[in-house]
Amino acid sequence: VFDIVPGPEKGSFRVKARFLGVEMEEFLLKYQDLLQLQYEGVAVMKMFDKAKVNVNLLIFLLNKKFFKN
Repeated sequence: VFDIVPGPEKGSFRVKARFLGVEMEEFLLKYQDLLQLQYEGVAVMKMFDKAKVNVNLLIFLLNKKFFKN
């Protein structure tokens, strides 16, 4: 399970990975980096060297959750 919460600065998100309720890892994700990957045509990125995430879908979900009007 990935928990995504707003990060310390605008356009950043703190991503926490949990497995069976135990927090495993955490890292800072920058929205600008996702947009750069999308621009470069990267379809899938690795998170925590264990999970693969669709870049376009992640951008869509972040927009839906955090940038609603």
